[in-house]
Amino acid sequence: MTNDLLDRKLERSFNRLDADGNGVIDATDIIALGSRLLTALSEPDDSPKAEAVMQGIANFWQDLFTELDVDRDNKVTPEEYKVGMTRLYEKGGPAYDRSLRPMMQAILTVVDTDNDGRISPEEFHRAQEAFDTELSPEDAEALFRRIDANGDGTLTVDELLDAVRDYYTGTEEDAPRNLFFGEL
Repeated sequence: MTNDLLDRKLERSFNRLDADGNGVIDATDIIALGSRLLTALSEPDDSPKAEAVMQGIANFWQDLFTELDVDRDNKVTPEEYKVGMTRLYEKGGPAYDRSLRPMMQAILTVVDTDNDGRISPEEFHRAQEAFDTELSPEDAEALFRRIDANGDGTLTVDELLDAVRDYYTGTEEDAPRNLFFGEL
């Protein structure tokens, strides 16, 4: 069961994943997501980091697809996405534990341009630009500070995973994590 805020957040994230805008998410859209990220962050597509990102995204998509595509037509509709993502993030599940962490770790390696194992505010803002969230620098900074749970000025995979989970499950209208995929 979702509410209006969760419905808006799920619609926003669905639209971010539906790269070709055809109203469904399929493997082509997920490949486009990885390519868009790599291009925006100037990562060569044949680098080890790029290969890890694309493999992480492919594995996550396969698990997510198995969880969400209930009619097995090789496409995820907005309704399948809404029902499946709500279930997956609220209760966890095999795809969440098995695939989200490795995908986030792979993405972290590309976003982490100085290779220190953490995401700085500047790296976070570049990632937000890569995902075309259209956040202002002020909103990106506010979001970063809220995700930075320990206040050390950097983000870890665990902090990012917590933010993603909160995005998909949180019901507080003014929560900065609602901006994770851009303005609602």
